[in-house]
Amino acid sequence: MRSGIVVIGFLALAAAGRVNAADCIKNPDGDVVCGKGACETDQYGKVFCASEGGGAMRDQYGDVKCGVGSCAKDNLGEIWCSAKPGGGAATNSNGKVKCLGPCRRGTRQLCDGAP
Repeated sequence: MRSGIVVIGFLALAAAGRVNAADCIKNPDGDVVCGKGACETDQYGKVFCASEGGGAMRDQYGDVKCGVGSCAKDNLGEIWCSAKPGGGAATNSNGKVKCLGPCRRGTRQLCDGAP
C-alpha cells in the first residue's frame, strides 16, 4: 500500500512539472526543432514531438511513439503514455508502466508532424 502512495505521489509531481513543458532537439542537419511537448528522434534522425503536455519516446525498433501525457517503456519495450494531458508515467519494479489516469499505448499518430 505504501509503495502505491509513493508511485502516485511521484506521478503527481512529474505531471505538475511537465504540464507546459516544451522540448527542443537538434536534427541531423544541425537545425534545432522545438515542439510543444517532448521531442525525440527516430532511427533515421527525423524529429517527432508530442502535443503540449505530451510525451515522446523511441521504441525498441527506433520508431518514435507519442502520447497526450508523459510516456514510459515497459519490460517488453512497449511505450505506454498517460491518457491525461500532462499526466505522468513511470515503470515500476516489475517492469509495468503505471500512469496518472489510464495508460494508453504510444502511437506515431499522436506525434506532431507524423505522416
